[in-house]
Amino acid sequence: MGLTGEIAAFVVAAVNAELPPEAITAAKRAFIDTVGVTLAGRDEPAVAIMQQLVRSSDEAFAWPGEAWLGSDDAALLNGLAGHVFDYDDVAQHGHPSVVLVPAILAEAQRIDASGEDALRAYAIGYEVWAELASREPDAYHLGSWHPTAVLGIVAATAAITALDRLDSATARNALAIAASMASGVIANFGTHMKPLQAGRAAAGAIEAVRMARAGITGAADAIEGAHGLLRGISSRGRVDTQKPAALAAPGWRLISEGLSVKRYPVCYASHRAIDGTIGLAQEAQLAPGEVGSVTVSLGKAPAETLRYSSPRDGLEARFSLNHNVAAALVDHAVGFAQLEDGFVARPDVAALYPLTRMEIVDRECPEQPGMAEFDRVVIETRDGREFDSGPIRYPRGHAKLPLSDDELDAKFLDCARHGGLAEPARLLEALHDLDRLPRIRELHAGS
Repeated sequence: MGLTGEIAAFVVAAVNAELPPEAITAAKRAFIDTVGVTLAGRDEPAVAIMQQLVRSSDEAFAWPGEAWLGSDDAALLNGLAGHVFDYDDVAQHGHPSVVLVPAILAEAQRIDASGEDALRAYAIGYEVWAELASREPDAYHLGSWHPTAVLGIVAATAAITALDRLDSATARNALAIAASMASGVIANFGTHMKPLQAGRAAAGAIEAVRMARAGITGAADAIEGAHGLLRGISSRGRVDTQKPAALAAPGWRLISEGLSVKRYPVCYASHRAIDGTIGLAQEAQLAPGEVGSVTVSLGKAPAETLRYSSPRDGLEARFSLNHNVAAALVDHAVGFAQLEDGFVARPDVAALYPLTRMEIVDRECPEQPGMAEFDRVVIETRDGREFDSGPIRYPRGHAKLPLSDDELDAKFLDCARHGGLAEPARLLEALHDLDRLPRIRELHAGS
């Protein structure tokens, strides 16, 4: 059958699956976190620009502008807003929820699906994403392709296929169409295009399914073939396209592998170092002026992703280890306030940028290709003292060091306030009850 066909068959069979309670809980947490970060980013400049290019409709709701749009445009705007702060969750080489959730919410509204349908579609989309990611032993970030965008459109297409209950032939064509539409490059990190690549993947999934339903066809091996997607995006050409798929066997990977929720609205490659720096600065009560140097040990792929040593604005600062370490030293925090352009350009903050240097670690993390098995932060003071974080494997919020429900709710409410939502508690309560919501459109009653 081949991988493309196996995925199509899995999706068709899984549409009536009864999710285990653990999967329902994990999927609801993904919706809560993603909607929260979407609200936080809905007034950002890139989002405002794209609002001028979408069309009004009654299919789906977009939090930017609180507007009803076509489902693909709603997915695009919500995906863009959800990724603009780089505050969305992480797993499987990329950011699954910021593609899956906007696409699922938009299409679920268009077809008047239930919350239970949406959560099942999420689990299916995550499972497909994890299956694709499991075949690549190397970090996509060592090449040019943005994995969130190129894996995301295929996984989200699987989720939309499940929502729309397509037959296996149409589902296979939708996946093949998505494989051709997959795009996104790492060169655009630190610009408007980085989050827009996530939004385009969400919108593209809806478009791929729409095309397939209309009769557009694609290759039966578009994902795994010799000239297919997985071989094209493999950074070192070592992708395994031959092994049989293990979709939801022996169980859902959303449960076994999970999601890592971000505590800081910056590239995840910085999070271990931020935790380490804040911990050392607080424990030693270090003033920024006492610091002589900061050495951060990390993997090659994160080092290449954190490409701005002297960022000029908040967009670049999100991909700057130097900035995030400086903010951690100055404020013992890396949040919305520390990503403002004015904070990035402050003389006392910028003066700390040259003090941070990277030390590349060759030993890779077995769970996260490209990342070091451990990161480490060593701070040397001007008077010769040294403070060592020790090895850091998991940042706070990682799937193996998760945020509590209360912490996740607090993040949602902080994001909603940042985005100016008038009554965030009502929406949060509805998201907690998503599995009992008969119509997704009820999330936006009165909007």
